Amino acid sequence: MPNYKRVWFINFTGIGNGISITPLLQCFEKSYPTTEYFHSENEIFSDKWFVEKAGLKRLKGFSPIVWRRFNKEDWDRIVDFVNKNQIDLIVNLRNEGPKYDTGYYEFKKFLKQDNDVVFWDLDFNIIENREKQENLTGDLLKMFQQQGVDISSYESRWLSVYGGDKSGIGFGMAASQKNKRWPTHKWVELAQKILKNNNPKIILFHGLSQEETDQAIEVQKVIGLSRCEMINHQELSRIAIMLGKLKCFISNDTGLLHICSATGTPTIGLYTNTDPDIWAPYNKTNFLYCTNIFMEKCPARKIYCGNCFHYYDPCPAIAQYGDSISPKQVCKLVIEMVV
Repeated sequence: MPNYKRVWFINFTGIGNGISITPLLQCFEKSYPTTEYFHSENEIFSDKWFVEKAGLKRLKGFSPIVWRRFNKEDWDRIVDFVNKNQIDLIVNLRNEGPKYDTGYYEFKKFLKQDNDVVFWDLDFNIIENREKQENLTGDLLKMFQQQGVDISSYESRWLSVYGGDKSGIGFGMAASQKNKRWPTHKWVELAQKILKNNNPKIILFHGLSQEETDQAIEVQKVIGLSRCEMINHQELSRIAIMLGKLKCFISNDTGLLHICSATGTPTIGLYTNTDPDIWAPYNKTNFLYCTNIFMEKCPARKIYCGNCFHYYDPCPAIAQYGDSISPKQVCKLVIEMVV
């Protein structure tokens, strides 16, 4: 097996991406115990608490978020970063491929002209042509294994935060992209159905924007302060501990979903405009999900990426049809999880 000095892991920058890739980095460190590495800027890896929980020892530093597009005006700075840090392996963890990630593949050709750097990439000859898409983490595990990384110790439930009795039902209402947000009235209806069958505390985890905060305030107003608690913004490590103490967590497809799943807390994902076959946690133990069937009507889908071109602006399918996920459907899963 080759002996690499320094590695650069290129990844998406979301919290969920950091959580999902952590157990793969654990496997990489065991196979390459002397190799140091850099990673794209990520809130998980810049937080000492998460790094210590993961036991990562060889993380050296980060590359700027702005480089993720590999725009030509950044190429000189990226080459300087590679040379200065003596990087001899670049691992691309993203699933956009040559069709969509054109800047990266052009840069790859450019860099290889004058630099002896090895690249690990997903096999898009397979990904673009298979009948059914598969989980991104599963594809990355295959890539690592093919490159000689021992993945036998891979464990997606790596974030152990609490071992006592659990209580409360959490609502993960946060989502930086509007397309990922389940509507307020559906959260209200779900809470009412849960409280009709049980008497747990409903705990709301809302996002950073005023719009997301207002959504949570509306839910709490309808449900009542005695039965519904809002968690205001706190350190991510404290949020992780709270998630680990819940009996069940229902969440939009965002970073909190992946944090909660990594703690082992029963988790239900709501996929309004992303594909759970690709983006759901790899280990489905204590994990269930609901999918918006209307996302198939989007005229701008990126099938093997598991989303669409309207990631940051309103998706026309959601604007026209809404989402098909019903509170009744989700409540059945909650009962299944907690009984």
